[in-house]
Amino acid sequence: MRTRRGVAILAAFLVLLAVGAPPLFAEAQLVYLQGDVSVRRGSRSITPDIGAQLQQGDLVVTGAAATAILMLNGNTQVKMREKTEFRIDSLGADTTLSLDRGGLFSNIIGKLQGHFSLRTGSVIAGVRGTEFFMAYGKTIDSSPDIWLCVNRGTVAVTVEGTDQSVDVTEGEGINVLSGLRITPPRSYAWTKKLNWNMDPGQAPVQDSTNLNQAYSDLLNQDYD
Repeated sequence: MRTRRGVAILAAFLVLLAVGAPPLFAEAQLVYLQGDVSVRRGSRSITPDIGAQLQQGDLVVTGAAATAILMLNGNTQVKMREKTEFRIDSLGADTTLSLDRGGLFSNIIGKLQGHFSLRTGSVIAGVRGTEFFMAYGKTIDSSPDIWLCVNRGTVAVTVEGTDQSVDVTEGEGINVLSGLRITPPRSYAWTKKLNWNMDPGQAPVQDSTNLNQAYSDLLNQDYD
């Protein structure tokens, strides 16, 4: 009877995850890696394996030609491009990540019971059920540009310390010039080249889009 009861509890738990119920505990787990992936935890550098549990405060780093996919709280997938660094600032109902370098895909696959946000310096992207991409661009002046585009849903983008804010909807992209000035949301050809797939069993997951090509749509943009 104990064995049957244990199987029943496990089955119920898996059903809850499948239908997008809120997770029973906050967690971050590495579910896929390719190439050089490391985790910096305090003063230590860890080489993780698939299935590794990550913690609040961890800095996850991918090397050249590397890719990593994480599952957060059982409802959010995060895919890292090569040469990317991001920190897990908080987990749970209110999850916050800080992107320090490179680019990150985010896909909400379950129902959020709180808030999920991704920030790069002063730029904050807040979502409540969506799929989007955020990455560093060129450094035109003293600070780098930030690219963001939405594949599904809506992302609210704000720049701290300014009156700059905008809602970016499905199929739209923006550039935050020098991390301060938001360009109007619109369709960009380069976003159609992004690899949004996060299921390595279905197709390759690595994204090698050349983001420098994104600037061809901004040739007439005033950077002053």
